[in-house]
Parts: sequence; structure tokens; C-alpha cells
Amino acid sequence: MKKRSVLKTRIFTSILLGCSVLLLTQCKKDNNEIAPQSESSQLGGVPKEFKLEALAATGAISTSYYLEKSLPAGYVKDGSRDYTSYIQAAVTKNANIVFPGFPIMVSDAGIIVGSNKTITFLPGSEIRLKPTSKGTYTILNLSGVSNVTLYNPVVIGDRDKHSGTSGEYGVGLGIRGSSNVTVYSPKISNCWGDGIYIGKSNGRPVCNNIVIKDAYLRKNRRDGISIISVDGLVLDNLYAGYSDGTTPMSGINFEPNGTSDEIKNVVINNPRTEKNGSNGIQIGLRNMLGTVNKSSDITVVSHVDIGSPRFAFKLMCNSVSGTSAKMTGLVKVVNPTWHKTGTNQPLYLSTNQPLLKTTVSSAEVMNTSGSILSTSATYTLLMKQARSGSLAITN
Repeated sequence: MKKRSVLKTRIFTSILLGCSVLLLTQCKKDNNEIAPQSESSQLGGVPKEFKLEALAATGAISTSYYLEKSLPAGYVKDGSRDYTSYIQAAVTKNANIVFPGFPIMVSDAGIIVGSNKTITFLPGSEIRLKPTSKGTYTILNLSGVSNVTLYNPVVIGDRDKHSGTSGEYGVGLGIRGSSNVTVYSPKISNCWGDGIYIGKSNGRPVCNNIVIKDAYLRKNRRDGISIISVDGLVLDNLYAGYSDGTTPMSGINFEPNGTSDEIKNVVINNPRTEKNGSNGIQIGLRNMLGTVNKSSDITVVSHVDIGSPRFAFKLMCNSVSGTSAKMTGLVKVVNPTWHKTGTNQPLYLSTNQPLLKTTVSSAEVMNTSGSILSTSATYTLLMKQARSGSLAITN
């Protein structure tokens, strides 16, 4: 009961934050100030509004262990040498670790982070993956752990120098079967697969009580973030852009693998998805349906999508023949701003589950010509995009 209470409190707090964001975003709408971010308007690869103030946050304390002490004599500071074994030994031994303010290279073995850890990455710190041919890797690996906090991790994959051609599961930050994990201001780019992966592994339970704030996920080959299984997730102020290379190529993708997975108690505040290879946010729940009924609830507040070639928001849950289970729940989309979707069709809804409800309120839609649709035109367009399923639209 205590865990459930803590989770509800954190989700309630995030919803309050989301409401504040909603009001601010509505002010922007009223003044027609929202515009696509071009490559030239970015600073250091980060859009101006995502120059994260949270970089000042730190978990360092007087007894923190500074990882630089574990590096070998004559170590380099340009990320050109593999120091995986030194880093892993320090992370395993110490509870509160501070990464140095310069790049460090690691191998495709990655860094395994255990329970009860606090890790701070100083300004200038980077974990760079040594180029590999492996189609599967996890650079920062949290598997079956609890009570972990990461501050400002910067992870750069090997996409541009990958020596193989197969696979799609090279992950920057993997959180599997874990609980009570908080990540502040992660910046993850150029991974062979997903920037962040949240799911299960080796029979471990569903992830729960996961909080990710101020994430910046760019140019990862598969998805910005893939969510496979979770009960209790807050994504606050997340940017996911330019995910392309291998499907699904979405900014945020919910894709449970099987009937033991869950997608529950999810709150996404102020996400921005931009020019991903396919969709901004994609939700596919079919694989959870077997013989046991399922329920799913996802709230998305103030989603901004710029230039998705297919859909800004896509939801699917069509059970297959022989499946007896039913899906119930609510997918709630509040105050979205969907601009210049390549198909001029920002929403896709296809489900044969009548008890899975979808609501969209106060949507702003801009077509590829740069015109913002009227309220009535927006309503007509979005209802048309509900190919099947229960959709309610309000102003």
C-alpha cells in the first residue's frame, strides 16, 4: 500500500505540473508563437527551449566517489580509449558516484548499474560507445534494480560508426524489471536502436515507479523511447526527434511484447516530437491481449509534434482471431499541438475494443501549407481519422 500511495502522489504531482504546462502552452497558441524548430535554430544539437536548466541538478554529496580516481595512470580525456572495466568496478563498489567532466569510451558490454545507486554526470561528461558490429547492446543497463537516480547522463551510441548491418536493439539507457528509478536530464543520441528502453527481462516483474524528466533523445535509429511494460511512468518535458533508420521510427512508442506486459498509470507531460521517421507518439496494445482481460491508461498533456511524415499520434488495439480477452481503459490527449503532419492526417485510431476509450481535447492542427484549422475543421478531420474505436473530441 505504501508503494501504491507514493506512486499515486508522484503521478498526481506530475498531472499538476502538466496542467501548468497546458496553460502556458495555450498562451502560446493564442499568440501563434509555436513554430517548427529547424536544424539551424538548434544550439549544440539541442533546440533552444531544451537547453535544460535541470543540468544544475546533482546527486553529489560529501562522500561521493569521483570515478576519475579509478581511471588508469595517464588516462585520456577525449573519449578515445575503452575504460569499461575501470568504470564498472567503481560503479559496482560505490553507492554514490560522480562521472568526470570529459568523454569516456565504453565497450558494447555497457555499464551495469545496481540497486541503491546515485550517479551524477558533471558538465562535459559523456559515455561514448566504442563502435561495434553487435545488433544488440545496452550502454547504461538497469536490470532488476530499485532505488536508482541518475543526474544528467549523456550517452552517445555508435550509429554513425557501427560496423555491422543487422539488428536494431542497441539501446542507450535500458530499464528492465526495475522500480523506483528517476532519471534527470538524460541526453541520448545516435544509438543503433532505441534511445531509452523500458520493459521486462529474464522473468523479472513489470517496471514500476519510473520517472524521466527533461530528456533529450535525438537521431536514434529505431525509437526515441520504447515502452514495453510499465505500471507507473512519468515522462516530463521529453524531446524525441529525428528517430529514423529502422521501423517503428517513432519519438515515443508503446509496444508491449506479450500478454504478461502492462501499460498502466502513464502520464506524459509536455512531450515534443519532431520529424521522426514515422510517427510522433505511437501506441500499439494488441500484444497484451490473450485470455485475460487487460486495462491500460495513458494521459498525454500538451504534446507538440512537428512534421511527422505519417501521424502525430497513432493508437492501435485490434485483437486477432482466437483472442478472448478484452481491453478496457482510457487514452487521454489534452491540448495537443500537431503541426505539418506529412499526410495532413495527424491522428490515427484503429481499435476493435469498445471499452478502450480515447479522448482528445483542445487540439490545434496546422496543415502542411501552414494554415491552422478552425475548431470545426479540426473536429471533422480528427473524427474522420478514427477509422474504428471510441473517440470523443472536445474544445
